[in-house]
Amino acid sequence: MTCVTEPQKRIPVRSDVDVVVAGAGVAGVFAALGAARAGARTALVERFGNVGGNIGPGMIVNGHMISGRACPEVRYECTVYPQLYGLGREFLDRYAELGGGSLPPVKETFYAWDASIASYVAQTMLEESGVELLVGTMVADPVMDGHTVRGVYIETKSGREAVTARVTVDATGDADLARRAGARVLHPRNEYHELDGHAPTGMGISYLVGGVDWPAFNQAKSNHRPARKDLEWGAAVLGDRAAGMGLLLPALRQAVETDGYEPNPTVELDGVPVEFDTGALSPLPAPGIAQGSGKVGRVETVDTGNGAHMAALETHLRRRIFEHVMMYRRYVPGFEQACLLAVAPFLGSRGGPCISGDYTLTMDDCRAGRRFDDVLYLYGEFRALRYTAAQGRPLWVDMPYRALLPKGLEGLLAVGRSASGIPDTLLRNRMGCKVMGQAGGTAAALAAARDETPRQLDVRALQERLLEDGFYLGDRFRLRELGLV
Repeated sequence: MTCVTEPQKRIPVRSDVDVVVAGAGVAGVFAALGAARAGARTALVERFGNVGGNIGPGMIVNGHMISGRACPEVRYECTVYPQLYGLGREFLDRYAELGGGSLPPVKETFYAWDASIASYVAQTMLEESGVELLVGTMVADPVMDGHTVRGVYIETKSGREAVTARVTVDATGDADLARRAGARVLHPRNEYHELDGHAPTGMGISYLVGGVDWPAFNQAKSNHRPARKDLEWGAAVLGDRAAGMGLLLPALRQAVETDGYEPNPTVELDGVPVEFDTGALSPLPAPGIAQGSGKVGRVETVDTGNGAHMAALETHLRRRIFEHVMMYRRYVPGFEQACLLAVAPFLGSRGGPCISGDYTLTMDDCRAGRRFDDVLYLYGEFRALRYTAAQGRPLWVDMPYRALLPKGLEGLLAVGRSASGIPDTLLRNRMGCKVMGQAGGTAAALAAARDETPRQLDVRALQERLLEDGFYLGDRFRLRELGLV
């Protein structure tokens, strides 16, 4: 059989709310907070047991809570101009009070600890705001009424249920809900790599290793002198990857020749080989702890919206991570007692499918610092800031509300990476996701209160509310142009 027919059945309604948010990653958390703080009865649906996405259960994966400096002319916090504000600022202040690191000036970070603080603060803020938290819950399909989304079907231990809503927010990261509702989507393309080295897709999974004797490793490292045969082997087998491997190169060679360890692993996706790599292990500021990151080759072949692709990548990469740690344990000094402690519960992505919106923000828009009348905030995409600074002056682009509206669908907003952008990694920045999430959640709450769809919402009313919440939409002259003063 190529398909089966599911029997029709009545689905119980778990909750009826003003706004339901699908996905509790960075954008989803702040969308739910924005909606609830704007007075909406809000539900947040998350497949894992804790919230925060790549800053929570994803263990941050070598990033920071605030962007670094794109160029000397731009200080920290300027990805969102002129600095982070609103709920994003409240979150970071509370996160820092509890000892959260990954903040500039970054010196030492313990990602697993920082991620647990981030999840705790996010959950606390959601609970204080009255958000109904449905964790351990899969978003299945949208509840549809013609071309209008009326909520989501969910799958839990209790079976299939529904959460009905006046407005639905897709914060799944890959526009999963919009795609299932029939929206047109934009897929990553190989040429995007020229615009952003993290594109297309850019996938990774973080893991922790314990039992490392770092003094012994550092001693062996300082005494290591590369052997000619190792260098020749590395150049022949690993190519450019061999450069700078140091002590790891002879260990890898020994593992390959003794154990048959695969030095250049690949996984086939629809018959196309895709490279993946588990990288080097690096110390964390805790005794005997190391962190690694498994990565997948950046090619458009990888489709994060394809369940078969994700299953193949996760199984191969998780197996490889264990084998990689065992290789260290057997052949790298200082790792004789090393053990794999934890692997993040999901394979994270910097990019992937996104909606085709009423407007699609592009890297050209960011480099040109374009202005839009439906501006939500001023966004400084990292690569665009670097480019414009090199041209003489860093520029920030207006983030248009229309990029959150999927063409052909009503009742749905997309935030974070699910919003409409080219390249696929354009809107992934964590600071930007916090602000976009709050703006999208606020829009959803206002639309629900007015019994309107997000597309019908008066953008000026939304902008006025965002200004009340501390958003920056431009200087006084710009606000006068927009009719806001």
